[in-house]
Amino acid sequence: MKTPFATTQTNMMRRAGIDVVGDIPWGTHFCLFYDTKADLLETLVCYCKAGLQSQEFCLWVVAPPVTREDALEALRQAVPSFDRYLPDGGIEIVPARDWYLQDGTFDLDRVIAGWNETLRRASARGYVGVRVTGDTAWLERKHWKDFCEYEDALNESIANQRLAVLCTYPLAACGAQEILDVVRTHEFAVTKRRGSWDVIETAGYKKAKTEIKRLNEELEQRVIERTEALQKAIEEIRTLKDQLYKENLALRDEIDRASMFEEIVGASPALQAVLAWVAKVGPTDSTVLITGETGTGKELIARAIHKRSRRSGRAFVSVNCAALAASLISSELFGHEKGAFTGATHRRLGRFELADGGTIFLDEVGELPPETQVALLRVLQEREFERVGGTQPVRVDVRIIAATNRDLKAATASGAFRQDLFYRLNVFPIDVPPLRERGDDILVLVEHLVQRYARIAGKNIRSIDKNTLELFESYDWPGNIRELQNVIERSVILTSGDILRVDESWLSKKPSRHSNSVEVSNARGSDRDEERKIIEAALRGSRGRVSGPLGAAAKLKVPPTTLENKIKALNIRKSLFKFV
Repeated sequence: MKTPFATTQTNMMRRAGIDVVGDIPWGTHFCLFYDTKADLLETLVCYCKAGLQSQEFCLWVVAPPVTREDALEALRQAVPSFDRYLPDGGIEIVPARDWYLQDGTFDLDRVIAGWNETLRRASARGYVGVRVTGDTAWLERKHWKDFCEYEDALNESIANQRLAVLCTYPLAACGAQEILDVVRTHEFAVTKRRGSWDVIETAGYKKAKTEIKRLNEELEQRVIERTEALQKAIEEIRTLKDQLYKENLALRDEIDRASMFEEIVGASPALQAVLAWVAKVGPTDSTVLITGETGTGKELIARAIHKRSRRSGRAFVSVNCAALAASLISSELFGHEKGAFTGATHRRLGRFELADGGTIFLDEVGELPPETQVALLRVLQEREFERVGGTQPVRVDVRIIAATNRDLKAATASGAFRQDLFYRLNVFPIDVPPLRERGDDILVLVEHLVQRYARIAGKNIRSIDKNTLELFESYDWPGNIRELQNVIERSVILTSGDILRVDESWLSKKPSRHSNSVEVSNARGSDRDEERKIIEAALRGSRGRVSGPLGAAAKLKVPPTTLENKIKALNIRKSLFKFV
């Protein structure tokens, strides 16, 4: 039933946590004083309609001037498909004299027992509660005192029951004393006179309203205090979590740096040329692009650059772009806000924020998807980005070192890699030579790795088999230092004595180095000077690289090992051609 009072009370009741049915709380016993038949029908139809639509059983006790037919007709006009409720027994309309009087007498215990029985049967049939209304137009003066006692007893009877009772009284039949008697026995009272509503504030209503207001204010204050405390705790947890994440990552990087930097072993001209460039670019903040085949140690070179920079005391954050799913790369690099995507239950810092003040190493940068390339270009240009799902720019002070084993120029030409991003990354290029171009370093590397893995395995290896050394020196090492590490570690594990030996079958292909007597197919000059000119021209065009599709060997159409032997025989320094 929609009344000004009901709406206000309902809101207060809901805020206080009281179970509410429709617009009336369960256990409510209230009354209506009406002026006309239309006032009565309009009110009770709305009351019953709300009950039917809320799966409540409705009982309407009618008295003249309203008949059962009047009630049915009014309900059919107001309730869509009303007739379906009749066969289901969702509503009963009974005459007042049949309900209240038997043998012409009024018995309050019998009537209250009837309400309780109605509630029991309705609950058994699955209804959520019972909504009752009964008119008192039948009430005679001789029954008035008994009926007031009944109304008073009804309050206690329906308390805490899933029952709501609306009693209706015709104003024309009530004097001032009768109205006071009725108001005293109900929780609240309303009047409807020719369509206009008024509220009669009973003592019980005032008391309930005051208590609800007090409880509401107390609850709101507790919610405010707990919300503030919770927000403060969440902010502290977030700060500590970010700090722990940064410190954990920095600690891991320190450990990695301490263990990996010592892996740069060798004194060959090719390696010394690279380290000379590292020493030059290290103290600057210039972006570096490191190229080279897989397994040549590009990350070690990146760490060496970082260690020689003014940022060496800050984090070195490494990201393998090829190891991340395309859908997660942006989140991993730039972080995300809570709710940015399914599973983003909290804000997370990206690798760029973690590297703020330090260096970020983007390994396999050629594998970045196009949309991430655009974001990376913005970071290089403006030193800022936005977290995934965020709207505020985040500024960072970070040095970028990228590495790839792909030919980015070819990728740029094919459209797989942005040309503007390539030029932003290629400020200071460093090409790490493959192991086959560092022949002078192989023995030193072998000795270093044998000592390292023997110490880990707790073995004492005094020497290396001569045939094994010759095999190592003649092999091309297509997997570079990583392949060499694997072969040495396996050999140390399987060695039972103090001499290290390697099974030739472990290598990915047979040795292909040949004697110095093999001539370069294109070098057909009658003397060594002519051969030297041809080889040097090829090296100049490949920037000192021998192997690979763009290497000097491919240009001269000879095996890389054959060209390596000829370069050594002619005493040509490849490092002189790396940056021409």
